[in-house]
Amino acid sequence: MNVPRGEVVAIVTGGASGTGREVARGTAGWGWAIVVVYLEHQRSAEATVAEIFAAGGRTVSVRADLADDLDVERLFAESISAFGRVDVVVHTTNGSASHLYQHAARHVREAGAIVSVTPAERISPGIARLVRERGITVGRAPSGAVLSFLDTWRRRAIG
Repeated sequence: MNVPRGEVVAIVTGGASGTGREVARGTAGWGWAIVVVYLEHQRSAEATVAEIFAAGGRTVSVRADLADDLDVERLFAESISAFGRVDVVVHTTNGSASHLYQHAARHVREAGAIVSVTPAERISPGIARLVRERGITVGRAPSGAVLSFLDTWRRRAIG
């Protein structure tokens, strides 16, 4: 399944600073709609959102505790409400990603992508089976290679 050009929606955890911020700004520069996820640094998240808006991008910020299943469920609900779907999840924060992977497996669009910068726990066998069945690309990339990973996915998915 091809993703329509310029209509990619990405959730970026840790989008308020560091690698997450760079990924959010870089992918917004490709015309992607970005969900900036933060837990404690609302002002930094707002600054990232303001930069993306100033450059003509589409973005929202969502506060979510990735260790809380209901927060992660709400993250996906708000993302889908804002942009209609989720194509990509980029996980750049430390800590557990099990809830994030669980919801991403169900809500990321077929042929979408999930990439993690951190050496988070492995995806459970049940979730791995679901992402395979849905054709979702799953990978890890060091912080300096995330945009390259996503660009490779984008070229293949968009055609």
